[in-house]
Parts: sequence; C-alpha cells; structure tokens
Amino acid sequence: MSARRSAYASLSHRVESFPDLHRHDIDRTGLDPRDARLAIAIDHQSTLRWLSLQAIIEPHLKQSWVGLKPVVRAALLGGASQLLLMDRVPDHAVLHETVEWIKSSSQPRAAGLVNAILRRVCDVRKGSIQDADPTRRDVLLRSDGSGIELTKPLLASNAALQIEQQCSCPSLLMDHWTKLFGIKEARQLALHGIADAPLIIATSEDTQLEHLSDAHEIPGYRVVRSGHSVMDVLEADPDAIIQDPASADPVRATVGLQPACILDLCAGRGTKTKLLSKQHPDSRIIATDYDIKLIDDLHEATESCDNVEVRTFNQLDDLRDQVDLLVMDVPCSNTAVLARRCEARYRFNFKSLAQLVDQQKQIIADALPFLTLSGKILYSTCSLDPAENQEQARWIMKWHKFSIESERVMPPRGIPGESPTIYNDGSYHVLLGR
Repeated sequence: MSARRSAYASLSHRVESFPDLHRHDIDRTGLDPRDARLAIAIDHQSTLRWLSLQAIIEPHLKQSWVGLKPVVRAALLGGASQLLLMDRVPDHAVLHETVEWIKSSSQPRAAGLVNAILRRVCDVRKGSIQDADPTRRDVLLRSDGSGIELTKPLLASNAALQIEQQCSCPSLLMDHWTKLFGIKEARQLALHGIADAPLIIATSEDTQLEHLSDAHEIPGYRVVRSGHSVMDVLEADPDAIIQDPASADPVRATVGLQPACILDLCAGRGTKTKLLSKQHPDSRIIATDYDIKLIDDLHEATESCDNVEVRTFNQLDDLRDQVDLLVMDVPCSNTAVLARRCEARYRFNFKSLAQLVDQQKQIIADALPFLTLSGKILYSTCSLDPAENQEQARWIMKWHKFSIESERVMPPRGIPGESPTIYNDGSYHVLLGR
C-alpha cells in the first residue's frame, strides 16, 4: 500500500457516500510517517475542495460526473487535488501512480480516461499567483491565499455558483447563510471554510513552547508554526492543551463559579473536560459521552486530571439532584468549524438540521434531573445556526424556567491569505441559571 493508493481507496468510499460524509480515519497500514502524512493530505484536500476540483474536471468530460464509477471519480479527485492544490508533488508521479491504481481497480478500462483528464488538468495550469483574487473565474484559490491561474475561465460566470465552486460550499448552505447573515458575511464564511486551520494551543505564561509557536491575537493562546506537529508540541510540553479559542470560549463563561459537582455530558475526547479541570480544581467532575467509542479516548485524555472521573452514560443514576454545573457541548451541524470538519458542509440539509435540533432538546430534557435546585446549565455548540443556538436557549427558558446569565456567539475568523495568528473557529454558548 502506497500513500496514493491509501488515499484513493479512502476517496472511493467517500464518493459512494457523498454527500453524507463524516470524519473517518484513513487506513495507513504499512505506511511510514512521511507517506502517512501524504495520504492524509490527499484525502483532506480532495474532501475540502470537492466541488472546486469537480468544477475544473467536468469541462473535460464527455459524460456526466455522476455517471462515472466511484473509483474513477476518486482517482480524478485525488489526482487533481495533488496537481492543483499541493506543492512539491511531481506531475509524473501523480499521473503514473493514479493510472496504475485504476488499472488494478474494478475499472481497468478507465485508465485511459483518467490519464487523459489529469493531463488536461495539468495543461490548464498557467502559473502560480501569490495573492489570488477569489472572484476571478480563471483562478483557483488555495487555502494559503495563493492561487493557480488557469489558461481559461473554468469557473461559473454566475456569482452564486462561482463562490460555491471556488469555496466548495454547497448552494443550499450558502443560500441559508445569506438569508441569516447577508451575502457579505456568507461569502466570508465560505472563504473561512477553506482556510488553513492552524494548530492552536492554550498556554500559561510560563509556557515551554515559544520556540515552535507564535502568540495568538487572543491572549492565552499560541499558534504552532508550520512544520511542527502535535507530537512536537507534546514533547516540548506534555501538559499542553490543543484547543482553538472558540472551543474553549464556553469554559470561560464559568469563571467565578464554584460548583461542587460538574457533569460534562457530551465530553467527546476530553479537551473541554481538561479545561474545566484546570478552571475548577476543587470541583468533582464526571465526564461521559453518548458515543461509547469515545470513552477510552476520554479516559486517556483525562488520566492526569485528579478531579475527573470518567463514566459511561448508563452509570449516572446516582447523580440525580447532585450536579451544580451541567455542561452540554451537544452534537450539532458543525457549521462554525468547516475548515476543520470539512465533510459537514456537504451533508447539511434542513431535514438533518431539524433532527439535530430535536436531538439537542432530548439531551437537555434527559439531563435536567441531574441538576440541584440552584444548578446551572452551560450549553454550547460549534454551529452558526440560531435554531441550534439562541432558539434552544429560549426553549430552555420557556419550558424549564431558566434565565440567561451570559450568552455569546464567537464568529469564525481568518480567510485564505490572512495570518494564522488571527484565526479562530466559531462557537456559541449560553450559561443559564434558575
């Protein structure tokens, strides 16, 4: 298994599932670290810029895109992502290995087609541009703000379709944002969704990470410089917390509270739990998640936190009427973190949004019996949608007799070409009390 073969195998599964895409771990069996990074990069760039790549490929096809077999679409997406979006990847290596993978697949007769289309993709590249204009039809914007100038305008003349293609932002989501926030903000959100999302760490004043990071615009955070990995960070400071400021923002709302017992109900892999432990060292913290597959990760992430106890969701009965702070970072549409969770943009639709809203209400209702009479709720999402955010807070107030103590929307910041030291994801949180 080579890096490209691993990436193409992953992409073929994605093509079969599109647009219902979810995060997954690419198979890196047998790959050395360098090849594993290449496989992950191909898979990520192909997924992040799916509609952009499709817009460049489709004009060269004699048949429809959806009429191609999944392995063929996977090969074209993976090959084009390397040719257009990735540096230091030789054309000949991409062409040769992509064609050889198709020959060994279920569609060997398509090798000639894949070879021809990828060569045409090579031919439409005119050159690189340092600061790309995303409104040009003959420029493909890259995540770092640079671009590939094309020999002819392949992107749509219609402004709405053009931004969909340039930012790989489906029109349904773009139209929804436009109605909620206006066209200017919707375009900024679409551009943010293809920006390079940097590795950000929450730090203390005596951090040991100055040599591999730069100060973030928001105090208490540093941005890891390009070329350094999570392992580099943890080797320099084993206690470092990898977290975007927007993800940590809800925890800051609890400053000044003195809860004896905290229940972190949707703890995921434990990053917020660790921040809660640091913010409230004298509190008893119970962390759990509905997804049983995350419990082992949660144990590992919090093993150094003396005041954190990890349980499965069916082990909470003794906590009824015992919890002073109920933390619910609920499952959501992820529309505030699309640069990191690029798959979420494609699966967005109003039916799934309604299902998420109902699921969030059920989580809230099921958790309320754990609270003491004076207990507080910290509800948060990484969504931009009022239906998942402000409207849920109003629902809690109406039906469960709480009032808002603090509320904040932290909008996403940073678009291709801007400094990573200003980048942050988006989030929403509300602190409610009786």
